[in-house]
Amino acid sequence: MDLKLAEAQVTGWAKKYSQILGLHKTNIKAIYIHNPGGFVNQSFRLSDGETSLHVKFADDRRAPHLKQWASLNEYLSKNHHSPRLIHEVAEEVLPGFRYGLVFEYINGKPLEDVAEPLPVVQEVFKSLKRIHSDTYIKKVLGMKEKTTLSEAFVAEYISRFEEDLLIIRSGRNLLDFVSDESLDWFYSELQALKQMVSQLHCFQRQAADVVHNDLNWQNILVNNQNHFWIIDWDDLTAAGDAAMDYTVLLWPFYRSEEWPAWKNKMALVLDKEMVERMSVYFRAKLLDDVIDVLADYVEAEGFPDVKEAAQLQAKETHLCAFQTYRERYGDSKKLGQANWITSSFRRAR
Repeated sequence: MDLKLAEAQVTGWAKKYSQILGLHKTNIKAIYIHNPGGFVNQSFRLSDGETSLHVKFADDRRAPHLKQWASLNEYLSKNHHSPRLIHEVAEEVLPGFRYGLVFEYINGKPLEDVAEPLPVVQEVFKSLKRIHSDTYIKKVLGMKEKTTLSEAFVAEYISRFEEDLLIIRSGRNLLDFVSDESLDWFYSELQALKQMVSQLHCFQRQAADVVHNDLNWQNILVNNQNHFWIIDWDDLTAAGDAAMDYTVLLWPFYRSEEWPAWKNKMALVLDKEMVERMSVYFRAKLLDDVIDVLADYVEAEGFPDVKEAAQLQAKETHLCAFQTYRERYGDSKKLGQANWITSSFRRAR
């Protein structure tokens, strides 16, 4: 994608709708916002020098997710710290992106850039308890079909990893630091994890939690008064596992000096089976840093303006996570499938 051209296209669109957006037409400028988490959606900051807005575009595959967020935005902004929706975009502003949402611009920074994140994390942790049991959201989204916690895990991680591996295979020539043996290992690891959650008792009940599904620290914005907003509600579901949200939120503390205190707190406020599932989700989160970033590395080829920085970060993340993962969880081929599943789960706990 030619980012200069994309910025010009978004600027032209914003000038056309300046009155609706509440911006001064002559001064509008769109600036591309690179998402370190990947290239699925395209985001821009709109500004006329006085007022700023955030616009997020989605392709046809992701558009239903944004539409769902739009349908719930008023409620989410009043009750669950979501930014306020300004306008829905129902036209093709960028090639291949025929839907989008314009939000108020949050004058804050990602939680990962906050000097003392702990107080904010504690508040978000409390908010999650309310989100996970929100009966209104459950009523609006409904339970389209019964899903087990095991199936929810597979849908969130295994299916996404399988899609990532298709992208990785398509850009195999770019990944000279990834061996064919490693690629085979990725596939075997996915099957081992899938088998693990199908067997563990704690994953067999129905999935019925309202879950944000992407609560990493880049999606929590904080201002100077420590007020926070939660963004990117694209994957909100009423058939999820609360363990997913807690794991992603607490991931930066995992294996840090703060972790023992968090582990004790979880044991007091969360049920035993959820804590058990979190150990598996932590494992999947580490594997995410092994596999998903390689797909980002390949996709970065289409974004020359950010390619070098994005690929460097992806490579460093992959190499570090791959080494850590194999040190912590071993190798399923060498250990034997049945023994490996059992021993790995115990170590994760």
